[in-house]
Amino acid sequence: CQLLLNRGTFGGRRLLSEAAVRYLTAIHTGDLPTGFFQGESYGHRGRNYGWGIGTCVLRMPHEGAAEVLAPGSFGHGGAWGTQAWIDPANGIAYVLMVQRANFPNSDASEVRRSFQAAASAALARQR
Repeated sequence: CQLLLNRGTFGGRRLLSEAAVRYLTAIHTGDLPTGFFQGESYGHRGRNYGWGIGTCVLRMPHEGAAEVLAPGSFGHGGAWGTQAWIDPANGIAYVLMVQRANFPNSDASEVRRSFQAAASAALARQR
């Protein structure tokens, strides 16, 4: 995550060109819906995201886990509740590692929402 947040550098070394990071995190699927069920209240069902290379790219924030993310943030959630989201506009990478059982697997999950809200608040206090 830190490598992508730093636009291709990690530990003071360039490992990916900035052009490569831009390409990986650009939307390559046009206006096709992603299949995610978020943002119903915004009238954009499945269109809040596009697909980059191996990652979702947020077009517009919506209720749930993406509520605190800026447009252009990218990442992905996993089937068992893990998620990683990188928000270059705000300089934050969120990583939630869980093995869920008995809580919803959705961006509207209270666990995911609470995690990102708490992380955002903690980081905002440090700035």
